[in-house]
Amino acid sequence: MKRHLEINFRGRPRGLAVMQFAVRAAHKSGLAGYVKRLPTGTVHIEAEGEEENLKRFLKACQERPEWAGERDEFSVSDKLIGYEKFYIRKQG
Repeated sequence: MKRHLEINFRGRPRGLAVMQFAVRAAHKSGLAGYVKRLPTGTVHIEAEGEEENLKRFLKACQERPEWAGERDEFSVSDKLIGYEKFYIRKQG
């Protein structure tokens, strides 16, 4: 069953490095969605895919490099947006 996952990294994440890490991990896990840096500096991720793939992605995010900052929160839901690919979304 497809699910929707949202993750926020706060603290002092290195924005571009975290976003590139998220794109690689999402592609490796077969997910669609996006990652973007919010005006507050928080890095926000939305990903969709099969539950097992989301678990693999979440695990990669939990085992993230130290430069990624703290994983502040995450939530999983059944609300699907219908993303077709995973990409870096521009701020704004």
